[in-house]
Amino acid sequence: MLQDRISKSLREHTAVLEETFLLQANELVEFSGRIVEVFNQGGRLLIFGSGSLGAIANLVANLFRHRLSFERPPLPALSLCHDITLATALAKEGQIGTFFAQQLGLLAGEHDAVLALGDVAHNEAVMAGLAEARERGCVTAALLPDQEEPAGDGPHYLFRLNTDSVGRAAEAALFFGHLLCELVEESLFGS
Repeated sequence: MLQDRISKSLREHTAVLEETFLLQANELVEFSGRIVEVFNQGGRLLIFGSGSLGAIANLVANLFRHRLSFERPPLPALSLCHDITLATALAKEGQIGTFFAQQLGLLAGEHDAVLALGDVAHNEAVMAGLAEARERGCVTAALLPDQEEPAGDGPHYLFRLNTDSVGRAAEAALFFGHLLCELVEESLFGS
């Protein structure tokens, strides 16, 4: 029955959120504090995501730039998921795995923070982007599925998604972005 499907979906959604965020709440609070430090030092939050999480990265960047909970000044957050022309050119040349790293090479500096959102499939561009950000001295964080192992030192903050569902990963990433923005807003402006 469809009502059973709704109940099952709600249970799955809640379980993914609890396993991802309740168990990693301390790290999330710490990362939000680092973003506040980055903003206070004139840095930016650069966000990117693979697959459908590219759209989530766009939305999360807009939450920081516009507002989430109340009127406040815009916060310097940018999504790196907009440049279709670059993506097409790199794909044509077999270099799509450098999509985020190339942009970070031009934009990122040691006063910035970088957040990567990885969906349930391995994505070379996400891993290369994280490595480039780390090399440039950025504070790095990633929301990745359990089975994804970052290369090298990995991000400073690693949030694990315990799901193999693309839909649940997208829901969790959106919740993560909202929650992160709420924590940063609270730290910077109170409520």
